[in-house]
This record gives sequence, C-alpha cells and structure tokens, in this order.
Amino acid sequence: MGRAGQGPRDWSVDHEALEEIDDFRPPNPRNPLAGAKPGVVLGAVLAVGGLVALLVLTWLPATMPSWTAPVLIGVILAGLVTLFLQMPRHRSGSGDGAQV
Repeated sequence: MGRAGQGPRDWSVDHEALEEIDDFRPPNPRNPLAGAKPGVVLGAVLAVGGLVALLVLTWLPATMPSWTAPVLIGVILAGLVTLFLQMPRHRSGSGDGAQV
C-alpha cells in the first residue's frame, strides 16, 4: 500500500532531467538526388515520367495522334534500359547478403 498523500497527482516534474532528455535534434535529411548518378536520375525520370504521361493522356478527352502511345512506351523502355545499365557489374564484399 502506498503512503497517504503519495498519489499520481502528487508527482512533480523534474525540469532539469527533461532538459537533458529533450536535447535530441533529428538529423536534417539530405536531398536524395544530391548524391545520385546522372544516369540513374535520367532513367528514373524517363521511366516514371513516360508512365505518368501515358496514363494521363489515356484519360484525357482530347484525341491524340496515333504515334503518341508508341513513343511514350519507347520512352518508358528507354528509361528502364538506362536504369538497368546503371546497375553495378560486380558485388561489393564477399558475404552472402545477410547482414544484421
């Protein structure tokens, strides 16, 4: 049993301890494109941009020229090929891939 006068409302905050705990500053995230290779950025823009353009143009009520869809599919494939060519040729390290 607790002592009389010692309940949850009798608890007081230790402000000095809170100052020590509250000094955490989250890291400022870097721009993800700052360290990316230009080929990776180009491939991603081509692949994603072509896909978005193809989807948006499909839903627009306006008529598009007949060459629009094949060109956009070609842009998507060019972006995917560019991304594939940017993949590393050899693995770094000699492990089996499992890391803790």
